[in-house]
Amino acid sequence: MTQKPMRNILFITWDSPETHYLERLFLPIFMGLQARGYRFHVLQYSWGSEEIAKARGALCAKSDIPYRKITIARRLGAAGPFSSAVLGARAIKHAVSDWQIDTLMPRSLMPALAVLRMKKSARDALNIVFDADGLAADERVDFGGLSPHGITYRFLRDIEGALLRRSDAVLTRTESARSILLARAGSALKPQNCHVVSNGVDAGPFADALRHFAKTAKKPFTLCYCGSIGAQYRLPEMLDIACKMKTQIPELQFRLFSQYQDVVQRALEDKGLHEESWIDCNAVPSEKVPEELVQCDLGIALREPLFSTQAILPIKLGEYLLAGLPVIGTPGIGNTDQLSDFGVFRSAEADDLDETLRWVVDEVLPNRALMREKSHAAGRKYFSLESTVDSYETALFSIAKQSELLDGQGHKMADQPIANDR
Repeated sequence: MTQKPMRNILFITWDSPETHYLERLFLPIFMGLQARGYRFHVLQYSWGSEEIAKARGALCAKSDIPYRKITIARRLGAAGPFSSAVLGARAIKHAVSDWQIDTLMPRSLMPALAVLRMKKSARDALNIVFDADGLAADERVDFGGLSPHGITYRFLRDIEGALLRRSDAVLTRTESARSILLARAGSALKPQNCHVVSNGVDAGPFADALRHFAKTAKKPFTLCYCGSIGAQYRLPEMLDIACKMKTQIPELQFRLFSQYQDVVQRALEDKGLHEESWIDCNAVPSEKVPEELVQCDLGIALREPLFSTQAILPIKLGEYLLAGLPVIGTPGIGNTDQLSDFGVFRSAEADDLDETLRWVVDEVLPNRALMREKSHAAGRKYFSLESTVDSYETALFSIAKQSELLDGQGHKMADQPIANDR
């Protein structure tokens, strides 16, 4: 890169109180980018207690990143979130003015809608980097019961398409997602402006936790899951796999780290496992994740292999590996082929499960120290925070070169009809 543009960037995100993508994924990336001349600010749409917002604000302040929360209306059914997004344009306008923002970075569709509701003159004065965050409308079809032929799906796809065509750069997590979004945007989005970025993880806290773990006494072999809970994460099947593994490894412990403890407890009750002492469930703060994971021996990462999931790169893969845990899970979701070749990933799908359990019993269990070193090395190779920061910097730098995408008046090309590509 021949020059480094100085940019004031507003990251606009939409998160439930239980998710920690801001804390676990984005703040470390933003801190790395700030060291390279990019100043980040956060506008987060969410709900829940003010204590959660204050804690997030304090964590952002510790990273020298200004933070504001916008409360999402939850009392009007589906209309509440949509109205919050529509009215959110005003909050963006104030943040742009107060923080002298020159670049907007909306993440996913509701923040995209808020950006699109801004006055065109105000919006066109800013650079836009759209973090498409997978295929959000299609996720609602695959996991939310939304009809792909209905008006809501088309409206969400209209939002996606409009921002794809207006953006100076688009961020995706996989090559599959990149290909789909380029096809949907048509000629308005050039391939060189659609970037694949990774979900890198700061290895430092995991390395520190591993050093401390090496001094502790050996514990029973422990399987773990860390992350969100929902239909796409296949919790009932996870529990079935843990029970089958328990028959082959009597000492097995299963630890579930999630903020969705009420959902976890209902699933345990449905399986008759709620009183089993070998299953432990906890809601763990994001800063405690490394020290909890290093006390385990194997991570599980199931995902429903549907159209939308080809676009995701699970953060938990990097966290498991950096904590020294080999992984069993769904192949093809993220970079699992590379991890399989490295020897730290095996399929936990039904057709492969017996062979994978033999791998756990014959290779992972008796070689826990070696597998820990190997997995940590894979984590550093494939989930490097530095390489992630590099990929974001490439995307941000590219927006200085996008003048050829603008017409003589400085406006993006007109929206095109949505392709029926589901």
